[in-house]
Formats: sequence, structure tokens, C-alpha cells
Amino acid sequence: MVLSRAIPRAVVGAALLTGVVLLPVLASPARADLPPRSQWVSDVQDAMQGSLAYAERRVASGTRLAVNLDIDNTSLATQYDRGQAVARVLRFARYADSQGVSVLFNTGRLRGDGRMVWAASVLEREGFTVTAICGRARASEGLSHSKQRCRARFVRHGYTIIANIGNRRTDFTGGDYERAFRLPNYDNQLG
Repeated sequence: MVLSRAIPRAVVGAALLTGVVLLPVLASPARADLPPRSQWVSDVQDAMQGSLAYAERRVASGTRLAVNLDIDNTSLATQYDRGQAVARVLRFARYADSQGVSVLFNTGRLRGDGRMVWAASVLEREGFTVTAICGRARASEGLSHSKQRCRARFVRHGYTIIANIGNRRTDFTGGDYERAFRLPNYDNQLG
């Protein structure tokens, strides 16, 4: 038995003699603080509060508008409901699409990687319209830089990004969008 330096041998010995289990103390917590799925759904709902009303107002006063969506744990669940659309974000994206707003995706996946093609097919299967998808140019490109570069690229192609939706700080670093909707990530435990 390997003993932790934080737990004296006498304590471990006494615990073994009395039958007390120290496993929770000795084990390292991995994602121990993630809330249940119901809390995550509620937190996503809160984060998206006002998004439809905002899009409705914004659509009335612009052309070539777009929304920019992160993929993992934003558009597609990867922790809860793995591989399924995040319902509240899908509802927003469908509304935007129905109003003529382009739906753009921004991912940390590498361009030309089969995972980007796979992600696009899963997004479409789950009901998203995929106008464009942009990923990292190379493995060494930082995530914040990649996300900003992709938004700038969309803007250069004539889009006005009215809403940027993601769940990590890297999804919002920089600019080139009007309004942010940040979903929960519980201290970076959700990618």
C-alpha cells in the first residue's frame, strides 16, 4: 500500500484496524464537482436568457448577419448527452437560420482533420444548419488565437456576427462579435 505523505502512517494503521475506508481521501478527485445533467441544462438555459429576443431585434436592422457557435459542450454535448445537440443552443440556431442569419461554427479542431468533417456531419444530423466551420490552422496555434482568427475571417467575408456562443474564456477573447452568451463550464471541466 502506498501512503500519502499528507496522511500519517498511524492514522492509516488505525483506520485499517477499525475498518474505516480512506479511499475518498487517498483518491484524486477527477471531475468530482460536476453538477448533475439537470443543473447543467438549467445553467445553459440561464446563459441563453434573452438570446431569442436579442436576435429578433437585431435581425430587423441588418443584413448578412451571422451567429458564431463553439462546438464542444456548446452546440454538441460532450460531457452530458454525448454527441447530441444542446437543445437550447439548437433552438437559438434554428431561430437564427429561419430569420436568414447564417450559422457559423468555430472549433479547436484542426482544419483538414477528419474530426472537423465528422463534427460537421454530426451537427447537421442533430439539426443544425452549417453555413461554415472554421478550425485551428496548425496544432501549435493557440486556442484563443484560433477562435479570434476564425471570427475575423468570417467578418472579412462580409458577416456581422451578432452573437457569439461558447463555454470557455478562449471562445470570447478578442472581438468581432456584438454580444456574447457564455454557457457554463464549471471551472474548465467541460471542454
